[in-house]
Amino acid sequence: MVRDACTHKNKQPKSANHRLLANLGTQLLYALLGGSIPALIWLYFWLREDTHPEPKRLILKAFMGGVLAIPFALLLEALVYCGGARLFLTAAESRACGTAFPPFIAFASAFSPIAIVAFAAAEEYVKYKAAKIFVLKGKEFDEPVDAMIYLITAALGFAAFENFFFLISAFGKGVFEGLVVGNLRFLGATLLHALSSGIVGYAIALSFYANTRRKLYTAYGLVLATALHAVFNFTIMNEVNTSSSQDTALFMLLLTGILLIFAFDRAKKIKQLTL
Repeated sequence: MVRDACTHKNKQPKSANHRLLANLGTQLLYALLGGSIPALIWLYFWLREDTHPEPKRLILKAFMGGVLAIPFALLLEALVYCGGARLFLTAAESRACGTAFPPFIAFASAFSPIAIVAFAAAEEYVKYKAAKIFVLKGKEFDEPVDAMIYLITAALGFAAFENFFFLISAFGKGVFEGLVVGNLRFLGATLLHALSSGIVGYAIALSFYANTRRKLYTAYGLVLATALHAVFNFTIMNEVNTSSSQDTALFMLLLTGILLIFAFDRAKKIKQLTL
């Protein structure tokens, strides 16, 4: 009897651990699917704009380049945050990076908007570098519209991995919570990443036959992409975040998406106009 009781007690923690691991595994699977599927849907949509489809291995390479760019974006954002915090915030406001007497403490209220713009710039730059390193230096980059395809693909890889992290905690609160967050990111952040990188890709496409202007056009594209990214974040992160502000953010993405479709058509004709 005593032996049976001891055996029962030993089985209980083991069974609880198995349930915990099973729940964690399910949560991670849901987060992975919820993060990847929206990105793949948008990828399918934008790939249809390419009349001369790129090799699947390069699409995969660009996508994985975007995935691998996430740690570098996080590192860059951490450096930007700490650098800014040392200038604007006290140690009480930021334990990790604040200082006792920050030189610009009088302008501490400006730190948040500056950080939003800086974070947006960091993500846009990292996505661009991922596409450049993984695919834009190859010989397959042989027509202007390729820049848009590869930049958008890398951005969607970036978004898929970013979604995964957001959805882990969301699905931890329940399947319904995870689905709500997943849908919001499908229409919001995932599309935002594709559109902003598409802008950079279009800027590169415009300079495809003018190498001397490539860096300048790329810089213009990064500035415009950062502006779109930052304005979107300002709109959805303001203190009075109402359905109206969310509608404004979504309308902004819709309008940008329509303009980007026209940009695709323009990029396809650059070679013909040049000749």
